[in-house]
Amino acid sequence: MTNPYGPPSGPQPQQPYGQQPGGYGPQSGPMPQQPGYSGGYPPAAPPPSQGYGAYPPGMHPFGRLANWGYRALGYLLDVFVPCIVFTVVMAIVGGVGGGIAASANSGGGVAVVVIIDIVLYIAMAVFMIWNLCYRRGTTGQTFGQQVVKIKTISEESGQPIGFGGAFARQLCHILDGLACDIGWLFPLWDEKRQTFADKIMKTVVVHVDDLPPGGGYPQQGYPQQGYPQPGYPQQPGYPQQPGGYPQQ
Repeated sequence: MTNPYGPPSGPQPQQPYGQQPGGYGPQSGPMPQQPGYSGGYPPAAPPPSQGYGAYPPGMHPFGRLANWGYRALGYLLDVFVPCIVFTVVMAIVGGVGGGIAASANSGGGVAVVVIIDIVLYIAMAVFMIWNLCYRRGTTGQTFGQQVVKIKTISEESGQPIGFGGAFARQLCHILDGLACDIGWLFPLWDEKRQTFADKIMKTVVVHVDDLPPGGGYPQQGYPQQGYPQPGYPQQPGYPQQPGGYPQQ
């Protein structure tokens, strides 16, 4: 039977959520979803991009990569300058000892010169091991690297690689000298500016003045101590970031 008076005027009563018009009980089937979502909850955020490709060219999670010029200058200070000093001292000792031996007309002066030469060779070897292996392994810097303000660190931890790692890295430099020293020139075009020895030992050379106190740069998408991130409680002493919880 039709309604002779037509549809009622005024606002219509709304049906409860999930109730179909006409009072036939709860709606069957899936719940109505919000536009753009495939389920009842917002989609999970994609995992933060990790790996070296997430950083600009010339950058690393633990600092700005040192270019070939800085590395070459540090190497000159570490190797060629001590070799020059050693050669000059050897020439002086040899000249003075030879003059003494000639004037005394005896073999005693020659023996003294030989002993001094052996001591100088041992001192040179000890200095090179101390500078290139011990200092680099424990502090990350040789004498030359300290002058040009660069540092050798592990590309995975950002820390010095230890005496054993630095010693093994020096042995790996033998491969850099093969094939016309191509390994020494590899940082000129390599993405991480590494020599063959760096790639084998997984090390990088970065600028010291770019390293923040206490470690490397924060990884993208993860809150770290000292680096406030949006959406996480803020660290004391840092300005409030958008999306962060209010400070206590």
